[in-house]
Amino acid sequence: MKQIIAILREEQVENTKQSLMAIGVMGVTFLYVTGRGQQKGRVSAWEPGEKLNRSMRMQPENAPFCNDSPDAGTEMTGSQAYPDTEFALGFLPKRMLVIISCDVEVNRIVQAIVNSNQTGRHGDGRIFICPMISAMRVRTGEKGDKALS
Repeated sequence: MKQIIAILREEQVENTKQSLMAIGVMGVTFLYVTGRGQQKGRVSAWEPGEKLNRSMRMQPENAPFCNDSPDAGTEMTGSQAYPDTEFALGFLPKRMLVIISCDVEVNRIVQAIVNSNQTGRHGDGRIFICPMISAMRVRTGEKGDKALS
């Protein structure tokens, strides 16, 4: 029995749910979390397709002073206000999913998560696989793998 923990981009949750349902995984817990990785919470304003939420209190890292910044709470692409700028966001909003599965299902589940989240950009996420000692279904008292089905 294994515990699969994945830290993912918020916007990838629906794709991930659909991928997991397609392979028959129904028991998933999603949590709202914040955090940062190797990029230390920095997001490039120049990445194509990226939208930055001004309400996240972004601080431009390497931008010249700009008096005409957008109103708070609006979404923008970085090229509108600070081209070629990195924004220091501190802790980024992410989603964490937790799945407990039988050993034989782990590779299939992990591959589904990777396939639905891999964009090739920083921040695609991390997956951790941990051993589980036991599980118990509260309603029936079933233990081990029987508690998972």
